[in-house]
Amino acid sequence: MSKLLEIFGKGIVINTVELIWHWLDQNLPQNDIAEPAKEQLTAVLDHLANHEMVQAEDKLKRYLFEAPDCCYGRMAAAAVCLRNNDPRQAMEQAQSVYFRQSSNTMALYIMGYCHERLGHVAEAVECYQDCLKFKHHLQLPRQRLAAIWLRSGRLDKTIHEYELLTSEHPDDISSLVLLGYLYSAAQDYERAIDTFNLAIIS
Repeated sequence: MSKLLEIFGKGIVINTVELIWHWLDQNLPQNDIAEPAKEQLTAVLDHLANHEMVQAEDKLKRYLFEAPDCCYGRMAAAAVCLRNNDPRQAMEQAQSVYFRQSSNTMALYIMGYCHERLGHVAEAVECYQDCLKFKHHLQLPRQRLAAIWLRSGRLDKTIHEYELLTSEHPDDISSLVLLGYLYSAAQDYERAIDTFNLAIIS
């Protein structure tokens, strides 16, 4: 069914650079970083927000030279690498964060995203699943898992991911509709009708 092709684009069409920028903007600590370093990072974020990549890279190189272990700087570097269409380098930056903060779901998601772009499907699945172990409600890793299962012909696993998505996010009408189409593709017409009806009521 052509409607199911939408699943492949879920999550992947989101601007990942902006996703990282918003994560940094929300998570940059107020007290744990010295004021000069915080000002440098804020300047990098401003350049990223304004798509001023040369200035962002220049300030970031200097910042990471002085603070190579800073996870926020490494995540900013991952955003710059993705803006430059270099998923391999972006993954290295995200891995650097993961080695220091193994429960950092943004780093795990970026690693999975980069693995997926590079064609490393098994590694992408592992990263997305690890991401969901820490935060079960996250939509993006679950949407990407569903896309991978569908591409692999695993309709049962795709359905399972969308059942979890609609359970965690009952107001997400598009996921409900896609779940209905998945049930139809699996010839489970009764559940498909119930799911479509629920989407209509919602």
